[in-house]
Amino acid sequence: MGPHKNSMIIIVISWILGVGIIGINVYYLITAFIGWLIHNSLPKVANVFIGIIVFPLMAMYILAVIYLTFRKDTVKTYIETRNDPIVQTHMEKGFVNPNGELEFGQVPYREDLADIPLPE
Repeated sequence: MGPHKNSMIIIVISWILGVGIIGINVYYLITAFIGWLIHNSLPKVANVFIGIIVFPLMAMYILAVIYLTFRKDTVKTYIETRNDPIVQTHMEKGFVNPNGELEFGQVPYREDLADIPLPE
């Protein structure tokens, strides 16, 4: 995000709040399920089969949250032009060829913005 990047204080506070919220969600998910298993009126065999199905799903949920937390985004969403004054001038004034016509073929392509649906 270039100059619009969050400060280190905001990043640390966000991580602390995020880990706290995820921890609370996982805690209540597990305790609610175990409480339901203990206090339901199903036979013990049904409880075992439900546990065999639900606990791996919970583990997959937790692993998915961990994966999404630590994966790296590979899309470059910020185009740095400050180091090249010629590119900066062209970006500000538009790409104009010697005939005075705008050239749209030289505009940098951003994949993250290419498929955004327009409002209806």
